[in-house]
Amino acid sequence: MKILAVSVRVPEDGKKGDQVLSFHRLSYLSRKHTIKLICFGSPNADADALSKLEALGISVQLVKWNKFVAGFNVLTAVFDALLPFQCALFQSGPYKRAVAQELALFKPDAVYAVLIRSFVNLPPSGLPLFVDMVDSMGLNFSRRVALERGLKRLAFDMESQRVSAYEVYVAQQATLSYVVSKVDQKFIGHEKVKALPLGINGHEFYKQSEGSLESSIVFTGNMNYKPNVDAVIWFYGQCWSKLKLAVPAVRWVVAGSNPTAEVLALSADEAITVTGRVPSLAAVINTARMSIAPMQSGSGMQFKILEAMACGVPVVTSSLGLGDIAAKPGQEVVLADTADNFVQSIIDLLGSPDSCQAIGEAGLRYVNVNHTWDALNADFEQSTFATLYK
Repeated sequence: MKILAVSVRVPEDGKKGDQVLSFHRLSYLSRKHTIKLICFGSPNADADALSKLEALGISVQLVKWNKFVAGFNVLTAVFDALLPFQCALFQSGPYKRAVAQELALFKPDAVYAVLIRSFVNLPPSGLPLFVDMVDSMGLNFSRRVALERGLKRLAFDMESQRVSAYEVYVAQQATLSYVVSKVDQKFIGHEKVKALPLGINGHEFYKQSEGSLESSIVFTGNMNYKPNVDAVIWFYGQCWSKLKLAVPAVRWVVAGSNPTAEVLALSADEAITVTGRVPSLAAVINTARMSIAPMQSGSGMQFKILEAMACGVPVVTSSLGLGDIAAKPGQEVVLADTADNFVQSIIDLLGSPDSCQAIGEAGLRYVNVNHTWDALNADFEQSTFATLYK
């Protein structure tokens, strides 16, 4: 089968969630199918990612993203109540022409789109269309509204309504769409949206040691992603001083690319290290006694939780962070929703190496059974083919 794939970013392992998911999805599909990919990118900046895709036999056509055109599109979207700003940002004449050309010359049997942001550049083709929404942006924005104030809150509320309606529209137009969580599936509320969890790259994220003997905790993620920033700032403001008072030797590592100024400022505390981008998140996770994910906003499924579990490191998270991950609280993961509970859970784990080890090992077993890419991508392929040939 010939598949035309469209994405706003170059698929790549170890980057943002949609890039990781689409990389593993396309890697799996390329074993049996011929794939052409169109995405925004730069031959120089994305050279490593492009070489990996081409090694898989995936032909990639890059389109230059023009920030001035993007800005103009966002401004004009103010007057188009049906178009989310998230999608207006990636509207592109050159991208649309590239898609039209491949539809005419490549003659694909199906189209695969990553995120609703790329859907905006697809013309009606009559071909089977499969959309990896990844998570519900509508749910993400609706949760962020509650954390904002003033004009920013009004803007987030407007975008929440637009994105929520647009997700339903995309689901109606597509043959089948996918999200990574049943929570997101329920929020979108359309029968053609299927929940398919995230997988973990076991070759990168695995238990490398028996764990650190130090009182160290870690938070991982893209640190200019607002829900990650919200989580870190919440933990610092609500939990950190109480935790330091109870465990003076505690150390906290915030690891991930592009930390905001607000996050960087935390390193003024000598017990907090903000790393920025690191060569290996798995190596950082494996040096910690535990990982934390005190999520206060966001949607989808948290890679950071699955990655820590895959390393055999226990995770303390909020209910919102755990979301649709089916790990058993108290056995495979630790759940805490108030600041006091969060602090006490960390203190308890730091004081009990046996509990750390037991929960870490149980989490590792959970991930190995439920979150392998090959099994999940086989489900994806079976779903698409069942839809095509039923």
